[in-house]
Amino acid sequence: MYNFVNLVQKVFISLIGVLIAFHYTRATDNPYILNHYTDEHNLPQNSIKGIGQDNLGFVWLITEKGPVRYDGEGRFKTFDSLSQSMKSIRMAALYKGDRFDDLIAKSEHGETVLLKNGTATTLRSGNDIISSLSSRYKDNIFFNLSLPSPYSQYHNEYVFIPDGSEGGFLISQDSISHVTNRGNPSTARYFPNEGHWNFASDHGKLIYFNQTLEYVEIGGDLTIKKGKISGDASKLPPHTRFKILWNSSSDQLFIYTTYNLYRLSRDENGGLHSQLLISGFDFDKQNIITAHDMPKQNQLLLGSGTKGLFVFKKRFFKSLVADDAYSNLYYNQTLLPNGLLLTDNGMAFDSTGHFRFAPPLHLHQFQHGQIIGPDGNVWILRNDNVLVAAPGLDRIVEIKPFPALPRVAFYDDSNQFWIGGGKGALLKYDAKNDTFCEQATFSGSINNLEQKNKDELFASTFDRLYIFNKVTRTWSEIPQFRNKQIRSIRNESDQRYWITTYQHGFYLYEDGQITSFPLDQNLYLSTSHCTLEDRNGFIWISTNKGLFKVSKRQLLDYKNDRRKTPFYFYYNKQWGFQTNEFNGGCLPCAIELPNGSFSFPSLDGLVQFNPLAITEEFPSGKIILDDIVLDDKSLAIEDVIHIPHHFSRLDIKLAAPFYGNPNNIQIDYMLYNKRRTTGNWVPLNLLNNTLSINELSSGDHEVRVRIRNGINSDDFHVETFRFYVQPLFYETWWFIGLSCIAISGVIWLVIYLRTQFVLRQNRLLVEKVNERTNELTKQYEWQQRLSASITHDIKAPLSYVVKALYAMKSVAGKQTIAPEDIEHLYHSTHHIYHYSNNLTELAKVMFTKVGLKFGDVYVDEIVERQITIFQPVADLRGNLIHNSVPPKTSIRSQADILSVIIHNILDNAIKFTKRGKISIYSEIKQDNRISLCVADTGVGLTPDQITHFHQAAHVTKEAVRNGDNNGLGLMLAKDMANLIQAEISIRSTRGKGTTVIITLPHTA
Repeated sequence: MYNFVNLVQKVFISLIGVLIAFHYTRATDNPYILNHYTDEHNLPQNSIKGIGQDNLGFVWLITEKGPVRYDGEGRFKTFDSLSQSMKSIRMAALYKGDRFDDLIAKSEHGETVLLKNGTATTLRSGNDIISSLSSRYKDNIFFNLSLPSPYSQYHNEYVFIPDGSEGGFLISQDSISHVTNRGNPSTARYFPNEGHWNFASDHGKLIYFNQTLEYVEIGGDLTIKKGKISGDASKLPPHTRFKILWNSSSDQLFIYTTYNLYRLSRDENGGLHSQLLISGFDFDKQNIITAHDMPKQNQLLLGSGTKGLFVFKKRFFKSLVADDAYSNLYYNQTLLPNGLLLTDNGMAFDSTGHFRFAPPLHLHQFQHGQIIGPDGNVWILRNDNVLVAAPGLDRIVEIKPFPALPRVAFYDDSNQFWIGGGKGALLKYDAKNDTFCEQATFSGSINNLEQKNKDELFASTFDRLYIFNKVTRTWSEIPQFRNKQIRSIRNESDQRYWITTYQHGFYLYEDGQITSFPLDQNLYLSTSHCTLEDRNGFIWISTNKGLFKVSKRQLLDYKNDRRKTPFYFYYNKQWGFQTNEFNGGCLPCAIELPNGSFSFPSLDGLVQFNPLAITEEFPSGKIILDDIVLDDKSLAIEDVIHIPHHFSRLDIKLAAPFYGNPNNIQIDYMLYNKRRTTGNWVPLNLLNNTLSINELSSGDHEVRVRIRNGINSDDFHVETFRFYVQPLFYETWWFIGLSCIAISGVIWLVIYLRTQFVLRQNRLLVEKVNERTNELTKQYEWQQRLSASITHDIKAPLSYVVKALYAMKSVAGKQTIAPEDIEHLYHSTHHIYHYSNNLTELAKVMFTKVGLKFGDVYVDEIVERQITIFQPVADLRGNLIHNSVPPKTSIRSQADILSVIIHNILDNAIKFTKRGKISIYSEIKQDNRISLCVADTGVGLTPDQITHFHQAAHVTKEAVRNGDNNGLGLMLAKDMANLIQAEISIRSTRGKGTTVIITLPHTA
């Protein structure tokens, strides 16, 4: 039954293959990549009147908004500062200066601008040959510096055409003369012509075109030579008319006809040879008026008078695609014996890029791989069978059931045919019996097979990599690749294997050692798909974000020395892909075609290219300081850039004449000064080629910049830019000198002061000894004073006590003791006790200096207590004591000392008053102090006593020693008043009484 069904399928499919013809279409093969820039793409103005390159290789455009520097990939730099020194920045012409490497732009008013070293500066007119001839011929001469001329409507008597070597030719309607660099014309030669606009110069010679492929060449000696244009243009019909495009600034000559542009250059015989540059481009429609060829960069720049800049780049990569009716997403590709390149969706491309559709294959979906089978037919792996197609793809030969779900097929070096299954089965095909024999089963679908050596295979699943021994039918896992999705395995030799992974980059497996390589700066290499090695020793790697090329030698050097980081070339859609996203995870992943071209699958076509035709592009010129911006203000570019010490942000913008892929430029920088260096090269931000610095120390600094100019690890061009940061005032030489003098002075002063300190300490020690001696003396004096006080204030009460006791003894046996005597005895004894207690507290204060604490004291209460003590004595003497101090009169003082002072004064008042009156009252003074007054009507004091009281500092030793009690109580009170910051004064009249005034601070 199965054979019958199989036969019906074969017949049916064969009939379809006969009934449906092959479909042909053409893959995209435009040889150019065109970028068009206008004022919508940052071009300042759309009128490009000239294009040239300066001495460093920077490309310049002259426009009606001044000269513009083109830095490639849509980046333009204007020089607006020129408008400050020029009448008009509208440029009219571009030509070489008297010096061969000078590029001159001339404005509509005849002002000149020098374009050199990547910058534009104004020049004084009058020093070149054009200025010399202008002054000589006035308005009778026109300077033709390019063709086609924007001023062809002018018809002057003479036309001057520079020869590119500081001289030129002076042309009239019927003659030609050569002009030297001094502006002196030679003898004219008769040369009738049909117009000035048929002349151009080329490498020092004047060329006259007569609108045929024939031309006349005039040398500097005015010799004439005829010639005919050879090369690609010679294939044109003999009478084809063409337009001349002459660029004197670059000394380039072109002809344009029938939508084709030819570059004229010298052949080996010195004649003009034409090379077709572009075709199919309408110069007239786009108003092209100037051209500049950059053969080293494979670029052609065309300037339009109204439509901006057109940049043509040679296309090195082409994408083989079908028309929009079919999917152009490809994985597998297999080169068939007939030269067709078969893809996994039934599409086939021939060697010219034509695509044809094979209906027998297109009816079968889910094609996981193709391979030339052991029988010479095309074996196509499908979900559950193997589809066998004839080599011509016109019919299906057979359908082989395959329950193991075939995914990849592989021939080893022994010509054995292996198939990896979706269920993890590894099978070998037995051609003799036409069967598949299972050899091993892995955990997971097999997605890659590769030869390791004659006895072993690599087999990978989604997250494992195994080594399978074909002899023993055993396998082992390589644990370093656990959880790394293998995309491809390429056997370079039986010892070296290149392995790509998804999300983990690519690896080298060699002699059992695994090397993981660093990724590119954008990390695109993390999703690597396929690798191929070209004949120049470069490995090409496809990724999800484009295509990379790297030197195998550099990868091997990195394996041995991790400091030698490889350099990756990067190619993206700008080079001609339809998409940046390539495909992988198939077998084969990428292939080399018989003509040496590589073919990589992508999401939009098969990307094919000749790897040997793609040369490495590196910057060939210098790096320049393009702009210095300090806190949003541009600085003048000088040999040494001066920077103030305090700044927020310093932006150093660099530029280099490089017009290749900006992803392939490598610029690093290093900050250096005598005190510190970063030590490592730091990559520059390539988005704007700007280095930003936020802080620099004072003094000289160097910014060292290197730019890669070759593939080798040491191929760098280094430039050094110098900066000087102004020092702070304390970092200047004069401040340092003054500081040294000041430090020396400080050291001397410290020594001097130390010496003085020691001497002063000695003096202080002497003073302290003396002070202590004085303190001991004072203590002694106070002891004497206390003794005097006891003598003065305790003697009388004790005497009274003794007399009273004696009287009581005398009458004790005769009569009863009177109560008043007992009361008097009690009060005298109480007086002695209370006063002794006050003296004890006073002595403690005077001898130890401890306990002298001030507080709020109510004066009226202290006075009242003292009156209570002395009232009995006052009554015995017939005295009246009256307290007029207002209640709650508060002062800031020491209660015990104040009590002793009032005690002594009141004691004196009672002692020297008999049958009189003693008044105690208070007064508030203007300075907010309180005066406590004790006034009596006693005997009073003599003027000498009053003077002695006010002048004497304290109780004298002699008074104490002699027992002189005259005024001793008042003097003791005066000494004690000093302790509480009080003052005592006396007003007294002899025979009328005395008033003692105690002045104290008042708290309220």
